[in-house]
Amino acid sequence: MNLNLSTSRHGRIIQAVCSGTAARLLTTAVTLVALPLAVRYLGAERYGVWATITTTVVWINLLDLGIANTLTNHISRAYALDDKASAAVYFTNAFVLTAGIVALVGLAFAVVFPRVNWVGLFNVNAGVSAAELKHTVAAAVALMLLGLPCNLTSKLLAGYQELHRNSYAICAGAVASVLGLAAGIMLQVSMPVLFVMSVGCLPLANLAILVSVVTWHKPWLLPRPSLVRRSAITELLDSGSSFFLIQIAAVVVFSSDNLIVSHYLGASEVTPYSVTWRLVGLAGMLQSLIFPALWPAYTEAYAKGDYDWIRRTFAMTMKGTVALNLSCVIALMLFGRPVIRVWAGPNAVPSIQLLFAMGTWAVVSGFMSVESCLLAALNRTRQQAGLSIVAAAMNIALSLVLVRHIGSLGVIGGTILSYLIVLVVPQSMIVRNVFRTELATAGNLPRAFRPSLLAEQETEASLTLCQGLVDPDL
Repeated sequence: MNLNLSTSRHGRIIQAVCSGTAARLLTTAVTLVALPLAVRYLGAERYGVWATITTTVVWINLLDLGIANTLTNHISRAYALDDKASAAVYFTNAFVLTAGIVALVGLAFAVVFPRVNWVGLFNVNAGVSAAELKHTVAAAVALMLLGLPCNLTSKLLAGYQELHRNSYAICAGAVASVLGLAAGIMLQVSMPVLFVMSVGCLPLANLAILVSVVTWHKPWLLPRPSLVRRSAITELLDSGSSFFLIQIAAVVVFSSDNLIVSHYLGASEVTPYSVTWRLVGLAGMLQSLIFPALWPAYTEAYAKGDYDWIRRTFAMTMKGTVALNLSCVIALMLFGRPVIRVWAGPNAVPSIQLLFAMGTWAVVSGFMSVESCLLAALNRTRQQAGLSIVAAAMNIALSLVLVRHIGSLGVIGGTILSYLIVLVVPQSMIVRNVFRTELATAGNLPRAFRPSLLAEQETEASLTLCQGLVDPDL
């Protein structure tokens, strides 16, 4: 089998995973250094506020309406068919849509911001001033809005199976982040300034790589008014709707916990919960590295009718993910508490019950992620989207009830129970049905991946290419 990194599908996956591993090792090292520095500098309550703000503003990512995720599928299809014109149209319209959303949301936030009681919302005590809290929230929202169109970079490069380029931006942002944090601590800056100096580095790195891609590496993708198409906008919004619902569910699961813990138990209780969540999240490192590369590879293989490759790769990924997650969870149960004590201090040490519950979630989440990656790549997400919303709603309800009885353990317990009850079995049945029908035998080009732009639009774009606006050798 040819494993040339520039031409082989397996080779591109290996290249993406290797570069992603290097980036993840670097960001993990940065986290290992930065987290205890931030905890010790800010203190338990202020760091709890920091962590709550950081995870809560992730909700802003929902505002792309699923456009970024569906862009990966459109670019992957264009790449499989060697259709630069289609790729340029979809990227331009995705960028225009996202930029417009950012402008509208920024204006709305500016109107609402002064009217919110942020101190009451985050349940902070005298250790955090109202002005400091408000300025940190404002900085976090501004950075997330800036990052929204920049997030298209990773999805665009994923579609071309060139995620290694995005890894460069992640590495640069991670190094700049820890340097900014260290500089802010040395200068004894306030929490909002420290937030900008640290967290603000990654959006700027993403912006830099985006500009580089569309102006130099792939100039045919440079957004132009002539490429704006109503049909492309409609298709992006339609195919993105399922991803949007799944994103809502994911944000509820991964971003509401700290807010619930802070509101009912106090900001100081967020620290052990948040630190434990980060450590347990390391168990999912493999899938976080390989799935972004597998997604566009699945899409490309599906567009070309290479169903055998999909079946083999899925089976191998499932076995490897489950085995690795179980091994990591066992190690965390044995060594997690002493590691956290040394790493982040005694205030961040969780109970053994909380550590076990989060380990259980890591195993469940890993199993489901393997299936979700395939469904997303094949645009088979509508049923999964509906189930995810129901599971997320149940998650919130259970968490609000259980947190009052068993503390922070009830928050992660609500997550586990809701997904086991609502999502795990139905999603597995959907995947099984896909294998029995659509992926049973190789056939013609799947209908979901046939070119969907009007012939007239394709002709216009092709003429643009012929006029020398695109370098055909790139």
